[in-house]
Amino acid sequence: MWDPSNMFLNGPYAPWREEGEAFDLEIEGRLPDGLSGALFRVGPSPLHRPQNPSRYHWFDGDGMVHAIFLRDGRATYRNRYVQTAGLKEEMELGRAIYGGFMNGRDTPLPPGKFPNNPANTHVQLYGSRLLAFCEGYPPRELRPDTLETVSEQYNFRGGLVGPLTAHHKVDPTNGDFLTFGNMDGAITWYRADCDGNILDRHSVDLGFPALTHDYAVTTDYAIWLVSPATARFERIINGQPSTVWEPEKLDTCRWAILHRRTGEVTWVEASDAFSTSHFLNAYQDGTKIIVDGHRVGQFGPTLKDLESPPPGGDWNWWFKEIITTPWRWELDLATGKSRDIEVTDIQGEFPRINDQRTGLSHQYGYYTTTRGAGDWFTDGLAKHDYRTGETSIQTLDGVLTSPGEPVFVPRPGAQAEDDGWLLSVWWDPTTDRSEVIVQEAQDFSGTPIARIKLNHRVPLGFHGSWSDAAELDAAVRGA
Repeated sequence: MWDPSNMFLNGPYAPWREEGEAFDLEIEGRLPDGLSGALFRVGPSPLHRPQNPSRYHWFDGDGMVHAIFLRDGRATYRNRYVQTAGLKEEMELGRAIYGGFMNGRDTPLPPGKFPNNPANTHVQLYGSRLLAFCEGYPPRELRPDTLETVSEQYNFRGGLVGPLTAHHKVDPTNGDFLTFGNMDGAITWYRADCDGNILDRHSVDLGFPALTHDYAVTTDYAIWLVSPATARFERIINGQPSTVWEPEKLDTCRWAILHRRTGEVTWVEASDAFSTSHFLNAYQDGTKIIVDGHRVGQFGPTLKDLESPPPGGDWNWWFKEIITTPWRWELDLATGKSRDIEVTDIQGEFPRINDQRTGLSHQYGYYTTTRGAGDWFTDGLAKHDYRTGETSIQTLDGVLTSPGEPVFVPRPGAQAEDDGWLLSVWWDPTTDRSEVIVQEAQDFSGTPIARIKLNHRVPLGFHGSWSDAAELDAAVRGA
C-alpha cells in the first residue's frame, strides 16, 4: 500500500476505495427470525494517498459508511463515501491537499483553508435522516437507503451552534436526542426531539480546552471527565498533533456533572490523572452516580515531547502505547468525592450496551478485546456481567480477527437485558475479506448462528448503530 511501515494503512486498516452494492450475500448458518433492519457502520478509508503516508493516523481517513440490510433471511450490502466539502475538493484535484487532525501537515495549509473534517466516527438513523458524525463539525445528512450525501451539515433546524460530538445518546424513555459540542473548553449540551427541534440547551465551562471525546448520561444528569488531555486547533496549523497530554493544566482529573433540567453544574474530584477512551453507560444510585467506561493512563504526547519531534513528524507511536481496561467510577454528589474501581484487567475498547438501558442500571457490557492483537489492535469480543464479575470471551477460534465494535440488537418482545443478538464486522486475513458475525448474546462464547460473507474488506472502523425494519422503512418514506 502507500506505506508498508504505517499500521494504519495496512492489514485490516487498509483503505477500501470502491463504492458499490451486493445482493443475496452468502450466509453461513441462518439469520434468525425477527432480525430485520439495517446495521450501519462508518470508519476511515482515505480516497487519495496521504500527503505524507508516514504521518497518516487512523482517526483522519475519509469517512465511508457501510450498510448491511437484513430482511427475510437475506442480506444486502451497500457502501459510500460521505461527500464532505473537503473530499469533493480533493476529488476534483485528484489528490490529497488536507492533513489530519492527529499529526497535522508537513507544510501549512493555503490561506483560508482549514483541516477537513472527515465524518468518519459514528452513524445513526435519527427520524428520517441518517447522520454521519465526527467531532469538530456538525453531522452530515445521508439518505438511509442509498447512503447518498444529502447535505454538508445538519444543524437541527438552525438550533445548533458550532461543532457536535460523535457520541450522542438517545433517551430510551422518549427517543430524545442528547448531545453536546465542545469549543475550546466551553461545552454546550443539547436535548432535541425526533423532529430535530432543540428543546433544551445548557453550558458548562471546563476552564481550558480539555478533550471530551465521549460523555455519559443518566435520568437527571450529563457527565464529562475533565482530564489533562487537551485539544488545540492551532497545533494542527503548526504541523503538530491536535491532542496533547498537559498535566501542567490539571494535575488530577475532575468530573463535570450537569443537571439536565436546571443546568446546574456540580464538580466531583477524581483520585488521580487519567483519561477515558469511551464510556459504556451511567446511572443513579441514591446520591451516587455510577459511571462505567474504559480508562486510559495517558492520551497523547506531552509538551516536552513536542520539543523533540519524531522523524518525519510521525506521532503515531503514542497510540501504540495506549492500554485500556474497563473501570467503574462512583461519583458521590453529597461528598464531592469519587471512588475508582478496575472492573477487569481484560484489555479492550469500543464498549456498548443494550441501548434500551442508556442512562439506566445495566448488568451487561460488550466490547472488543485488545489482549494480544499487536499491530492489528483488536482480537476478539468480551461480554462482562457487572453483577457476577464474570467476563466471557469470543475469538471465533482464530478463524477471523480484528472485530469492530459490537452492536446489540434486542429480540422482539425480549424481557431479559441480554435477550438478543450481537452484530460485528470481522476480518479474514487469509482472504482479505470481511464477515458480519451474528451471535446469540446469551450464548456469547458459542458458535455464531450466522456469518454473512462480504465480497471485500471493510476497513477497521469506529462506531455504528442498528435500525429495525419499521424505523428504516419510515425513514425512507420520509427522506
